[in-house]
Amino acid sequence: MPSLREIIDSFKVKSETVISKGNILQVVYNDKLVMLKLDGATNSRISKGSVYTGGYWDYFIPIVYAYRNPSVLMIGLGIGTTPYQLHKIFGKGLKLDIVEYDPNVVKLARKYAPGGIKDRIVVADGAEYVANTKKKYDIIILDAYGSGARIPRQFYDREFIRSARGALKADGTMAINYAMHPYGILKFIGYKIHLKEKFRVFSVKVNNASDNQIILCSRRLGKNELMWRMRKMAGVDTESRQLAGAYAKMRKL
Repeated sequence: MPSLREIIDSFKVKSETVISKGNILQVVYNDKLVMLKLDGATNSRISKGSVYTGGYWDYFIPIVYAYRNPSVLMIGLGIGTTPYQLHKIFGKGLKLDIVEYDPNVVKLARKYAPGGIKDRIVVADGAEYVANTKKKYDIIILDAYGSGARIPRQFYDREFIRSARGALKADGTMAINYAMHPYGILKFIGYKIHLKEKFRVFSVKVNNASDNQIILCSRRLGKNELMWRMRKMAGVDTESRQLAGAYAKMRKL
């Protein structure tokens, strides 16, 4: 049994702070977890004792079950939460490209993410990458946030939505982390209209403690086929069954 001193020490954290592109990036870490904070707000985190975080990052996992050996484009790296999770669960069958705008975020993730980041990383604007890439992906995960917990404006544009559809395979899906705070709510009506011009659009509610939703934008798959494809997930572990339950309640927008 650990001593009181060992328990106390386990909660002690170290940190590294970098000023980059006008933002304060701070990595906070100990033996249990690592977090990246952007201007004081938690941007991403990894629990070293579990593949799951209890946060919205977990809700990207189910869509990957819908594809066999999928090719995935991740826009927005953070500390590497989603790459860490996906590789732990899906192993070498997963092909992952990452686009991150801030080179200092890349440096911090390579330094502090457990096991490091071994995927291909492109330092670029995610919208520009999607507009110019010749690759076709099964899944695009959009988890790009700037200061004030706002999605950068280029990802709201019709041009990005058109490009994202073009960068997906015929049955591909884009998954967007969308925060329903006042600014997000204000932008959402117009954003939903633009997304529905190019995709079949669904919403998955993250746990009740969060104001986040995962917006699923599928080129052709409906709810029933998505759920059928994700059927293997429900038998993996308790967390996966809970995530499967959240997806079963997805609603069409």
